[in-house]
Amino acid sequence: MRRAQANPATAAVVLLAGGLVVSLAGNLVAAPAQVGQSHLVVIVGAAGGDVYQEVFHNWAVQLIDAAAGPLGLTPEQITYLGEDPELDPQRISARSSRENVEATLTRLASESGPDDQIFIVLIGHGSGAGERSRFNIPGRDITALEYDAMLDLFVTQEIGFVNTASASGDFAAVLSGPNRVIVTATRDARQNNQTVFPRFFVEAFAQDVADLDKDERISLLEAYTYASREVKRFYEDDGRMLTETSQLEDNGDGKGSYEPLPAEADGALARRMFLDNPMNTFNAAAGPTTDDPELRALYVDQRGLREQIEGLKILKDSMDPELYATELEQLLVALARKGQEIRARGGGQ
Repeated sequence: MRRAQANPATAAVVLLAGGLVVSLAGNLVAAPAQVGQSHLVVIVGAAGGDVYQEVFHNWAVQLIDAAAGPLGLTPEQITYLGEDPELDPQRISARSSRENVEATLTRLASESGPDDQIFIVLIGHGSGAGERSRFNIPGRDITALEYDAMLDLFVTQEIGFVNTASASGDFAAVLSGPNRVIVTATRDARQNNQTVFPRFFVEAFAQDVADLDKDERISLLEAYTYASREVKRFYEDDGRMLTETSQLEDNGDGKGSYEPLPAEADGALARRMFLDNPMNTFNAAAGPTTDDPELRALYVDQRGLREQIEGLKILKDSMDPELYATELEQLLVALARKGQEIRARGGGQ
């Protein structure tokens, strides 16, 4: 948060946070929303058997179909690297080898815009510890330290790196850094049993189950929260001891949180990352795309207002309660009016 110098004549102070401009004199000014594209890279590793290969592939397909369907990503924005491309030639772009992973992330770093959000989801088995933690792929594995070097290629883009594999916990500390959300299915390398976290993480985007704030979009934080909760329920219902403890790290301190709270530590960045494309679909719920440029612009404005509301919520504890309520009301009214404009042009809400 950056505090501007007050002008004695107007006694106004301006706070800037994530595109939100709030005047403490009572006037709200909306900064132009920087809306980038979302990109999804799904990497399915070496399964070690037909049963796991089918399970891992099905999870990948559910996530990819949700991204390509209701979330509005184009084929160019989705890459699926799998152990066996012949398993699904239409979806799998190439084998999930070290060379193809490196080539994919290098290409994406050069082609993506500065405000884009990159989601990298690993599904499979893992092993190792610390910087030597690995995600098992066909051929020579890629270590956590090597993935960290690949993520350094993305200078300004926001990264959501989700390792759903066993023994993935140490990735959080190794990959921690600015503009990065690191999610792991386990808290450390000692939790090395096969995980069920990917099943529920995928469900969060593929089914209408994870929208906690009812804004018709699924943030990375909401997907993590849903999956973490359902993993615990799964083990309880099965009468088994919990052998996987997921964590999320996004404030750059290298320490993951099991239940992140944006106002306290981790979660602020994950809260504003969404696996949807505002230029292709109006929200994360299933709905029609549009070729109307004016309607698209309204959808982008709508997303910008929602992001400003999220930014204001982060500032809540540091603001005067009456001022917070006033500014929130103004944003909600603006959001409602934008919804009316969308419906007037034949759009949905």
